[in-house]
Amino acid sequence: MTSNSAHILVVDDAPLTRGLLQQALLKYGYSVETAQNGQQAIDSFLAHHPDLILMDANMPVLDGISACARIKALPEAKYLPILIVTALMEREWVDRAYAAGATDYITKPVNLDVLRNRIHYILQAKRAEEALFDEKEKAQVTLTSICDGVITTNAEGLVEFLNPVATNLTGWTTQAAQGLPLNTVFCIIDEKTQQPVDVPMECCLEEGKRIKIDNPVLVHRDRINRFAIEDSGAPIRDRHGKVIGAVLVFNDVTEKRKMTQALAYRATHDALTGLYNRDEFNLQLELMLQEAPRDNNTEHALLYMDLDQFKIVNDTCGHEAGDQLLKDVSFLMKKKIEAHTCFKQTTLARLGGDEFALLLKNCSQQKALTLAHHLREAIEEYRFFWENAQNEQSLFTIGISIGLVPILTQQINSKSLIAMADTACYTAKNKGRNTVHIYQENDSEASHKNIKWVTLLNENLEKKQGFYLFYQSIIALQQKNDFILAGNPKRCEILLRMKIDSQKQLVLPGAFLSAATRYHLMPTLDRWVIQTLLEWLKTQPKFLTQLTLCSINLSGYSLSSQTFLETVIDDIDNSNIPANKLCFEIQETTLRNLTDISYFMNALKKRGCRFAIDNFGSSIASFSAFKNIPIDFLKIDGRLINNITHDPVDYAMVKSINEIAHLMQIKTIAEHVENGITLEALKKIGLDYAQGYWIEEPQALQ
Repeated sequence: MTSNSAHILVVDDAPLTRGLLQQALLKYGYSVETAQNGQQAIDSFLAHHPDLILMDANMPVLDGISACARIKALPEAKYLPILIVTALMEREWVDRAYAAGATDYITKPVNLDVLRNRIHYILQAKRAEEALFDEKEKAQVTLTSICDGVITTNAEGLVEFLNPVATNLTGWTTQAAQGLPLNTVFCIIDEKTQQPVDVPMECCLEEGKRIKIDNPVLVHRDRINRFAIEDSGAPIRDRHGKVIGAVLVFNDVTEKRKMTQALAYRATHDALTGLYNRDEFNLQLELMLQEAPRDNNTEHALLYMDLDQFKIVNDTCGHEAGDQLLKDVSFLMKKKIEAHTCFKQTTLARLGGDEFALLLKNCSQQKALTLAHHLREAIEEYRFFWENAQNEQSLFTIGISIGLVPILTQQINSKSLIAMADTACYTAKNKGRNTVHIYQENDSEASHKNIKWVTLLNENLEKKQGFYLFYQSIIALQQKNDFILAGNPKRCEILLRMKIDSQKQLVLPGAFLSAATRYHLMPTLDRWVIQTLLEWLKTQPKFLTQLTLCSINLSGYSLSSQTFLETVIDDIDNSNIPANKLCFEIQETTLRNLTDISYFMNALKKRGCRFAIDNFGSSIASFSAFKNIPIDFLKIDGRLINNITHDPVDYAMVKSINEIAHLMQIKTIAEHVENGITLEALKKIGLDYAQGYWIEEPQALQ
């Protein structure tokens, strides 16, 4: 509505006055309707809904004041401006006019200039009011529709408004909450301490700052329901910048926070027992050593524990019984540690299999030894009962071997500490099991060798040239002209070598893999191999173009690590090396844990990687396992391959393995081919691929 488009109703019983007003208003650009009395005014309003009524106060039939009151009573006339015209001697009508809902009045005789300006400003005010109303309606609809809870307060911090989401989460309606302090309606507690937290509204209202509370939990008005929320508050200012209130916006993140907490828990805890996992234990040990002051003699202690007779339970009753035993033992150890109130700062973890570790902060050797004996006695007294599906019952007595290492804060690094504790545990087992042994410098020579290897492995991992990669070609046996181009094999296996500076030579993996496996360094070595290979391939486009398949060995420890899987996926994705050129070889012995293997393999198969089973036939193997895992290649153990030319049983076994693998659409590879006679026999049997020193000796990646 603009001034020259406004529609005005003129109501007056005097024809001369009515006509004069009509002509003047038409001249000013308005459209005009007329009526002779109050009743006609009502009828005209209902028919035409004018933007303004100019109405005489004193008229027959129905006077202007009464007509004004009746019109303003109509819902659609709530914001209609009505201007009453009254003579100077009719001043008593003015009060009645305002009481009836009139907007303003003008006196007779009517000054047309005054009338024009009065109508102009009334209509201008109406337009502003309508615009403000529209904005308010839009704001109300927006606040009602959004998914966040919204609460507004006045300058004193008293609640003025809650939108439907805020009502649902707090349990308070706007009507019930109006005028109450915000902290009464918006009741929050700290997620960790469960103690009440006041919203610091003075920061908004007095200092004009935005506010945010970390990880609050909103308590519903019923004091039963609770919601994890994310919130923020901000001041509301008038056009002069003065703070006139505050708005608090929050949303329900209960499910999101539960998921985040669950993921964080899974990343730091063992899925079976609920104890800390190896990664978190190593982190806690590192933090303890980093945070502890280096200039005092603060003592801590580390217990390394390995169950005795666990394999008997596992082999006799199956993995389900073994899992239950591990859960029972974990619960027993937790309760025993909690019963000793002097041990306030402890970290109990399952390192893998039936191995556990306990870190005792600010604990003397004697106190740690006392606790170790109590743990040993509790497990020795424990009886494990198991009943299988056939109602066969078994009762087992177990024990635990414990290695104890006292820790001085200025003493040693975390990896060596764990190696020492494992050595002490190993010594306890050699002494007859179910004992506690404190680490001594003269513990078994074999263990010392392992520790030396661990130290050397860790040192070389820190060096730029501590390890080297070699490759050995794999040729196709059933394809003609499948030859090896110099330095550019079509298919190859990546091999690892370690440098020993003192001897200036490269050591084969057989020398150090035992120590690396025992001290859980295999995932670190495996990742070094993958990262180094991918980086090298990026710099060798010719080699990469010629390459069809590159095999990389992985340990069983790596296959069961979610962290390792995530880093491998990231490394492959970031390298831009075609994933279908990578084949991961896993040992036949790892097939016992099909759950971890299947998850690992399927995740990488989705990216195009392929998989091979290494050393197949080295132990009691079953083809049935391959129905559940996506195997591409079967690498037959070299001890079988070497004997096929003079042992008919080995020949028959290799032939059978090859035939069954082909029935399952799996390609076969012979390893350790050492002579031409063996190679020809393998071709005759029908194997797909072969590798060995007769074909090509390992070559360094140049």
